Amino acid sequence: MSTLFRTAESLSLRTRAFIFYGLTILLTLLAAAGVLYEHGLTLLLLMLLIAVQTTALFFFHHYVIKPLVSVHAATRQMTDGHLDSLVRIVRQDEIGRLGESINDLTVNMQEVLLFVWNHSQQSRELLEQTLERLAAPEPLSGIQDNLEKMRQNNEDLKAIVLSFSYFEIRLEHERMLAESDCGKNK
Repeated sequence: MSTLFRTAESLSLRTRAFIFYGLTILLTLLAAAGVLYEHGLTLLLLMLLIAVQTTALFFFHHYVIKPLVSVHAATRQMTDGHLDSLVRIVRQDEIGRLGESINDLTVNMQEVLLFVWNHSQQSRELLEQTLERLAAPEPLSGIQDNLEKMRQNNEDLKAIVLSFSYFEIRLEHERMLAESDCGKNK
């Protein structure tokens, strides 16, 4: 029996929905057959019950499965590095709020990456200026200012990195530690 449950856990939500509705239609057919047998009701009742079940399956697919597939496709694009792919939000329910949260996450990630890019470019320019000054007849002129700006850029980047929580990693005392190492004497 546990193998059946493990197999069911690996099924997609769409497949589970079809199985669920298939079983409810089967149950409806069995119940209708019993009612028809006992009371001689018409086939119209049976057709009505099947129509209701089919409509329920259609609505479930249209309002739950299809939007979740769309959210998954957009998050897969983002995972692959395409931060220009946002979830199209047309609803205000739980799926719509999930899409909004994913979009917020994408925008935040894009801002962090652009911040890192900007600071990297500034540091590169300062390094080039420093190298030029070192080659000049009076090499120490302005180098200290450039080094201070690079140090500040580094501190800004460090503050951004430290503002995040990480999966199984902790940043402590200028070191990156695995969660299992945290709390040990350094």
